[in-house]
Amino acid sequence: MMRLMPGSAVNDLNVPDPAALQAELTDLLQLEHDALPAYSIAIASLRDPVLRDDLRAHRADHERHVEALSALIRDRNGIPLLLPHVPTGFFKLAVQAAGAPGGDRAVLLAFVSNEWQSREKYARHAARPHDPEVAAVLRRHAEDEERHYAWARDALDVMGCGSDTMVGMMANAFSRFHGTTADAVEGAGRLALETVMRTLRAA
Repeated sequence: MMRLMPGSAVNDLNVPDPAALQAELTDLLQLEHDALPAYSIAIASLRDPVLRDDLRAHRADHERHVEALSALIRDRNGIPLLLPHVPTGFFKLAVQAAGAPGGDRAVLLAFVSNEWQSREKYARHAARPHDPEVAAVLRRHAEDEERHYAWARDALDVMGCGSDTMVGMMANAFSRFHGTTADAVEGAGRLALETVMRTLRAA
């Protein structure tokens, strides 16, 4: 059985300690606050009413994610942070806004670029050890993000921008670059927040 070492972020069950968990949940909550304004831009920019309705349903999933993550944070004596990541949240917003003038195809290409990171990030967190309540929430959110991403990829396939096309390959490359860069910046912020929380708990 793993023994807890001083300053370790895991306990004997290999789940995050309170400071690490609060930082993790806050990071994911900020991810949702990155997504919601970008969704609003995408919905306002789409011309196809069916695509708009689908995206509104996906945005409702993100609103439920905010409620669920906020509840988890409050139940663990934390305060939900109602702010996007800085500066990556603003860059995601700019990416989505850049697609607005280019029609539905450009809107969805920008959407995929942002949604790729959300899908990958939730999948990683859902795969980590957590207590049953947190694990169930993160698993549901990861399934939602996978569904959102698949929906956008399917829509782009219909528009002739599948992953095997030049446009699709360029979009995939940008998504990975954009997503991994955002992950690195947000990961540093999460570690800094964890350090602050650990210091406050020890005071």
